[in-house]
Amino acid sequence: MTTLFNLESYIDACQYTHIFQNSPYQSIPDSREKYKALLDKYTENRYLAAPIINNHRSSKLTINSAPLNYSSIGNELTTGEQKRLFIISDTLDLMTLSNSNILGRGDGYLYSSAYHYWNHYTEIHQHQITKPLIFLDLDNFGISNLIPVRLTQTENSPYQIPILDTKNKILSNNIFDCQTIYKNICNAVSQSLLNQFPALLINVEMVDHLSDYLQKINFLQFIQSCGNQQSVDLIIEIKHNQQIYYKQINIVISEIANIVCEQINFRDLQQIANQYSQYQFVLVSQYNIFVEINTHLPNFIILQPNNQQFPQIWKDKNNLNFPLFAISLDEIEFKIDIDGKEEWIKLSDKKDVISYEGKPTILIGTIPSLNQNFVRIPQGRNNANLPIRVNGKDYCINDTAQDYKIEIENYQGTEETRVQIQFNLQPGSFPELNVMDLENKYKIKTSFVNRQQTNNGIHKYYSHILPEQITANRQQRSLDQIEKLERRSDFQELIKDLTGIASGLNKITSQNVQKNNYNVLNTSIKRFKSKIHQQPDLLQFIDISSSETVVIQLIAQLNQANLSRLVDIVCNILTSNQPLTNEKKDLLVDGIILIGKLYQFSEHLSSDRLFFQLQSNIDSKVRYGNVKFSNEYVQCLARIAVNGELQRQYFSLFDSQYNLQKSQYLWGYGRILLWYYNFNSTVSFFKYQEHFIMIMNYLLTNNYRNFDYQYKQNAFLSLIYILTFRAHNSDFCGKNSREFILAKQVVEHFQHDKIILNTISRKKSLNQYFQEMIEGTSTADEIANLLQG
Repeated sequence: MTTLFNLESYIDACQYTHIFQNSPYQSIPDSREKYKALLDKYTENRYLAAPIINNHRSSKLTINSAPLNYSSIGNELTTGEQKRLFIISDTLDLMTLSNSNILGRGDGYLYSSAYHYWNHYTEIHQHQITKPLIFLDLDNFGISNLIPVRLTQTENSPYQIPILDTKNKILSNNIFDCQTIYKNICNAVSQSLLNQFPALLINVEMVDHLSDYLQKINFLQFIQSCGNQQSVDLIIEIKHNQQIYYKQINIVISEIANIVCEQINFRDLQQIANQYSQYQFVLVSQYNIFVEINTHLPNFIILQPNNQQFPQIWKDKNNLNFPLFAISLDEIEFKIDIDGKEEWIKLSDKKDVISYEGKPTILIGTIPSLNQNFVRIPQGRNNANLPIRVNGKDYCINDTAQDYKIEIENYQGTEETRVQIQFNLQPGSFPELNVMDLENKYKIKTSFVNRQQTNNGIHKYYSHILPEQITANRQQRSLDQIEKLERRSDFQELIKDLTGIASGLNKITSQNVQKNNYNVLNTSIKRFKSKIHQQPDLLQFIDISSSETVVIQLIAQLNQANLSRLVDIVCNILTSNQPLTNEKKDLLVDGIILIGKLYQFSEHLSSDRLFFQLQSNIDSKVRYGNVKFSNEYVQCLARIAVNGELQRQYFSLFDSQYNLQKSQYLWGYGRILLWYYNFNSTVSFFKYQEHFIMIMNYLLTNNYRNFDYQYKQNAFLSLIYILTFRAHNSDFCGKNSREFILAKQVVEHFQHDKIILNTISRKKSLNQYFQEMIEGTSTADEIANLLQG
């Protein structure tokens, strides 16, 4: 009997945490590793599901003689030799699997995309599959890199087998914060349900408690079980004045669907599908129970969560012994020095090797240039540190490059030792990386250790990002983006779209403005905006002083289109006292986003006029979905603050904006420092020391749990970038200074929090980066990560 556990399901992690750790201070696992620890702790425990459905509830008190129906963690499969089968991330490579406690030696694993493929096999093949598949799972802990899946046929299988093409992974910065999406949905649903009780004084604690309860009962799974009903009755748990009450309410399914659709960023999902149109994107989520999802993502295959085919596939697999997946083997290499010459030990010298689940393989490290399958450790040495790389890149743990440390136990020191590196793998089972003494004389101990950055043998640590590092980063990213622009096969289409916008502006600025003119202009803006919206945006980081042809052409076309008229229209709409039509609202929002996403190119639009409009009552004019328009406006101002004067105007708003948790002001504050600010200027035109202290003081005003998560991200990132002023002011945040003492208090205040920004690191928190900066222990690798914010 095998039990299946989905290590990728954040929704399951929330449910089991609330069931087994019934405390107001429980911490929901924010990573797969922490969720695995929770599963290990409670796997043997059984639990009673909350009585949430009351369709057959008696009208009077009665004794229920039916036996209690206990549930267990995981899903039992009817056959299988392995006791536990874990669904794991597609990006979890074999090297990491062999070096982590994610799996025990008797455990099996199945990659997430392979699982979803089998679980919806019939549903998927109802579509005409002509491209490799990419599965996007919105129920997991977060999406970054994506692995294409292509299909093949094997002799012993009636089914097509999925091959995970790890060599062609999409290294996407377009990261979907699935945890925040789910939390926001539960909070919004809680607020909506509590609004049915106007007599109650609704507070944050009450909303949070009901949100936790919805996670505990997995309310989306409950809605899924109700079929096509328009509304259903549900028993909810309300905490009021420290007392727990249970109340029957009626849930309208369409209202829940609207809340879910408001929280999912369909634009980014569709954008990545458009950008990688050579793949067929497949959406996996409990949210797919709502038919509205299909209208937002017409190019996706939307899988229905009630289709569960994997148990039957598992039976067939055990009867016919066919593989559940195959993978492209990683190219693993270890660096050694032989007579002053750098050599690489390769675990496989073959390219594009495909390994099938269940098929054992032994890879032996060889030095191709010497035709040698062992490594000599010289006489007198009992250890060696070998830098390791996978697929041509440094192998990293928690974003830190690793060395493979080999230690000879009880070494006598009288002879050299010849050792051989072996990698025993059988996809689907625990992989083992071993080193053996060919003379079988010594026991060999191995481990991964952090590779230390050195400067002439002395470890190099940092207390701030150096200005020259920021400058070099800007220059390199500009070159990268220009190269990307040059590779765009549709560059002339971009130019054509600008011409379309210019034509639309001509009609708007003419005497006879028709309602349809706004729609025509807005359609042209949306078309251009969709092509430059990426991660990073297509025009982001580009230095417009570049002499590259594409840059010169784009500037010329912007001038010819006279897009400064778009700024005129935005300013006129904002200062008008007349009610806004829907057409003008759409134009206002899309116009602001477009102007911002021109970045440095916005200098050719006289866009500085937009800074004078911020003090207007913008939010009362227009709202864009569920996001305040002022946030779009503030982000636009940050993107176009490319010179000192505009930066001064932006920073002058600090006092009124820095402590507004729903504002994007600090998002822009930190990005201006990273993207544009000249740290080598002899004059600082804003009070960075005062701002540093004010942000930290505000972070100490409340429990760390009560701050908006995105606000914490932006606040800590701004603090980190402000520390760059240490380069020219040795007194700033010096030891025992006011700033230093306050910073240590902030570090302590947030010591139990983990503020992750995926573009920087999916493992290491911003508050930890901040602590290391304050203490002067940041490494070059960590600085490189922080420059990606």
